[in-house]
Amino acid sequence: MPTAVRQVEAASSHNESSLRYVVESLATLALAVLLVRAFAVEGYIISTGSMAPFLLGFHKQVVCPECRLPFAVGVPVDDSHDTSGPVACPNCGQHQIDLGHVPRNEGDQLLVQKFAYLLRRPKRWEVVVFQNPSLPTQAYVKRVIGLPSEEIQVRAGDVWIDGQLARKSLAEQRSTRIAIYSYQHRPQSEDESRWKLARGWTSRGRTLECVNREGEAAAEPLEGSVFDAAGSAGASPSRRSMIDIKDSGLSWVTYSGDAPKRHGAQPLSEPAHLWPTDEYAYNGLTEPPQRYRVRDLMLAMRIELHRGRGEMAWSLSDGAQTFEVRLAAGERELRLFVDGEEESEQRVKLSGSLWKRLRLVEMSLFDRQLLFALDGEVIFQQPLEPLALPVKNGTGTAKDSASGEPVKFGVRDLHASVSDLTLYRDVYYTRGDGRHGITEPYRLGSDEYFFLGDNSPVSLDSRSWAGEIVRDNMLIGKPFLVHLPSRPGRVKLGSAEWHIRVPDWGRIRYIR
Repeated sequence: MPTAVRQVEAASSHNESSLRYVVESLATLALAVLLVRAFAVEGYIISTGSMAPFLLGFHKQVVCPECRLPFAVGVPVDDSHDTSGPVACPNCGQHQIDLGHVPRNEGDQLLVQKFAYLLRRPKRWEVVVFQNPSLPTQAYVKRVIGLPSEEIQVRAGDVWIDGQLARKSLAEQRSTRIAIYSYQHRPQSEDESRWKLARGWTSRGRTLECVNREGEAAAEPLEGSVFDAAGSAGASPSRRSMIDIKDSGLSWVTYSGDAPKRHGAQPLSEPAHLWPTDEYAYNGLTEPPQRYRVRDLMLAMRIELHRGRGEMAWSLSDGAQTFEVRLAAGERELRLFVDGEEESEQRVKLSGSLWKRLRLVEMSLFDRQLLFALDGEVIFQQPLEPLALPVKNGTGTAKDSASGEPVKFGVRDLHASVSDLTLYRDVYYTRGDGRHGITEPYRLGSDEYFFLGDNSPVSLDSRSWAGEIVRDNMLIGKPFLVHLPSRPGRVKLGSAEWHIRVPDWGRIRYIR
């Protein structure tokens, strides 16, 4: 056979082999995808905001023009309602943000580990995908609160299980906390921050720094008004003297209350409240009028100690009690104080270097529990008695019912800096339609679960379902990844324009 003919046949055979390899590979990949989807994982897209801000439905991604905070505002799946706003920034109070030019985003897409609960049951506070009990072909995603055979009740924003207040671990608190104010997004035009700085503290962009030396007066404010216990401006000299004596030289940074409503750079005259409400920026277009004061707060920051042998302190109050943790740098020791009295048995020695390294501090009063953690390690964890103070405030205009300073931190005889300063609140569970577990405890059967949405004011869940119950056989699986997120984009070529979906890599995250 001529050489040229053999070469042509060999090339033809090679091309056929390559084509067959590609076809077989694609078929194998398609089969693998089908098998994985059928037996391992499956994708779901969220359309509503019942789990916001932890998981997002259809929404508009907004950037506040004042403080540059990005936040999501929920919108309907269709275009049946006006979504041009205006809405308010949850961080700085700017309340005339127009959404008319902001494109709509699809909801989060979840990868769900199917059959995750064949070998075990869901844990409390875990996010679960399950069948809608009234429409099994539809999937819901919410947080499981009540487990089989338990008795559930929602009271004053908290969850009670078998007559005991249910409390969350640090990891569970991180998954439900909602940011109230981030110093990282302090408005550039703001003369006075929601944090009042005493002498020695300096704002350096997104960082606070204190050089506080022995013998310096610490409690005098740098400038502006001093806020009294009710959150109103004005303090007498005698009041300042009392602060000096009580604080024993600590130079404090004090939270002064919720954000004033702002029009551009100008704050509007409105009374400040020390404790925030259960407001959701996500519900900015349809926010229910009912509001509740929330005293379950978390303070988080990163600290760096540069030099000195003094103290750094963190203080939280619920209006009834004040809890303070002090770091004695010279003794390398953490100490706990309740209402000014030291809990002498609550002293913890620290190991490792304290100096010239960033340390993460988290302190919370979620679920009537004091929790203090350093670099993710829980140091103090102490249950508290249920709060007897009235927390309901439907009008949003009443004054806070108790005195105190909700949040502050301070330094004495130290050179220290603070970054990533953020204040959070816990979810406040409302009554919904009040059908189950509100006015009286609700008993679950041996295979039944009680689900709540994080966006409690608008969530349709176990509180409100008429007769529907979620049972073991309705559990689909555990979501573990927000994947393939996108945002709207435009491509222009001359006078022609196309709307496309652009990957939004910043929204990819694991669900723990």
